[in-house]
Amino acid sequence: MKKSSSRRSHESVARAIVAMDDIWIRLFRDIGLSDLSYCDLLIQMWLKRGHELHKTDLYDFMPSVSRRTAVKYVQRAIDEGHLNEKSTKLDKRVRRVELTPSTVKRLEQFFELTTDQFFGTVSDK
Repeated sequence: MKKSSSRRSHESVARAIVAMDDIWIRLFRDIGLSDLSYCDLLIQMWLKRGHELHKTDLYDFMPSVSRRTAVKYVQRAIDEGHLNEKSTKLDKRVRRVELTPSTVKRLEQFFELTTDQFFGTVSDK
């Protein structure tokens, strides 16, 4: 690949990443989840949907903040109804957490808008 072509590709990727961040902020600002650490958390949870996620698993999904901050962010998302928290049947001390349907819907909207930034077309709905 020629340098000018490579540079154009890199610039396109950089613009797509900036646009992706802007889309996240725009879609999640009104519910208080515009911090990009929530982007990391919710996307990781979406990728692992169908798997049992314990509350303590979620903290590792937010590598750009301290564990203490991750604990606060996860609890805030639960308290504000963006995540569902349930105890397990075997051990009431263990907490499972999952995305709420409204959070999934918002994430899917984010994916649709972001797809256009990376691939140039929005996928079929």
